[in-house]
Amino acid sequence: MGVTCVPRPAGAAFLVVAAGLLASCGVAHPGAHSGGKPWWWSRGASACVPPALVHFGGHVMPVGNCAGMLVVPGQHVTVHVGQQIDVHMTEEGTGPHGSRMAPAIPLPHSSSPAVLIPGAISPDRATGTYRAARPGHAALTSPRTFCLITGQRRASHEIVGNCPVIEVTVVR
Repeated sequence: MGVTCVPRPAGAAFLVVAAGLLASCGVAHPGAHSGGKPWWWSRGASACVPPALVHFGGHVMPVGNCAGMLVVPGQHVTVHVGQQIDVHMTEEGTGPHGSRMAPAIPLPHSSSPAVLIPGAISPDRATGTYRAARPGHAALTSPRTFCLITGQRRASHEIVGNCPVIEVTVVR
């Protein structure tokens, strides 16, 4: 199996890990659920900081690898029409002292807005909501800069513009 790593800005991997640790320590963010904590909040530190968490059907699923990179091919989920999918991108410190938080990778865009409609976005632009509108397939994608391309796709250069955060099939 071949692996190609698309470079990220220097130090970004370290910032992704640090952001994950801050999030695991309970730094307050929008999207709070019961108990004042957002759905993506985790108790305790972890050596694995995925670039995104996806919430659908009562489940939270990490996507990407532990180094904070999105992986091609992307993970796949199947949802029903009307179901909501929430995506939270791991945050990192920004500004002169790293005291302001911002998503390490931009929120994804729907490849087919007629199938998966974008909705509310948190004020910090790290969490977004998407609604399954009709049967079909859509990918939620972010810039290719944050991709780790593995396997057969490496040779064929299939990923031209964007990298899948998650592939979604919508059924009735």
